Amino acid sequence: MTSDPRTWAAEHSAALVGLPSAAAEQEVEDAGLRPRIAGPDVVLTLEYRPDRITLVTDRAGLVTEVVPG
Repeated sequence: MTSDPRTWAAEHSAALVGLPSAAAEQEVEDAGLRPRIAGPDVVLTLEYRPDRITLVTDRAGLVTEVVPG
């Protein structure tokens, strides 16, 4: 079952921030959503995708922000 990305991000972002990107990516996939990893130098677009969660990472590969869509 696919979750609503806005609701899912609001409920899970605190638990995902600080995790390695691979672990956070697995959590997103387990929720039935598509993960996208965005490094620190990636510019996020305003394109909203209803099945995606973007995981913004720092240079060490740790999640710093969870963005729905």
